[in-house]
Amino acid sequence: MEAINDWAPLLHEARTRAALTQRELARRAATAQSVIARIERGQTSPTFETIARLLKATGFNLDMQLVPRPVVDPLTDAFKRDIDRSLLRRNLEKTVDERVRSLQALARLADEARRAGRAARSKR
Repeated sequence: MEAINDWAPLLHEARTRAALTQRELARRAATAQSVIARIERGQTSPTFETIARLLKATGFNLDMQLVPRPVVDPLTDAFKRDIDRSLLRRNLEKTVDERVRSLQALARLADEARRAGRAARSKR
């Protein structure tokens, strides 16, 4: 299992959002200011319990949850970059019947293209 070692940004954000100095947080958490400074600089790897205690002293709780990792597909990502979003918006504005008619027209076009391809190959 991967260790969570980079608590520095989390603790710094909690402390600054609580408008506390390192010294004030240290006093509230019954620790030394140098401990807070070392954690915020990433110079030490505090235990989970220590981080939870420090965050509690800032008025925040640590809420951890499982989040599914996104599936990375290079082809899909490339497609997303090149897609014309205005076409998507226009399609979403259509009624269901309009979308069905568009798909039927596309299917007819595909059939026609297949027939034309077969005819061209048979003439060779």
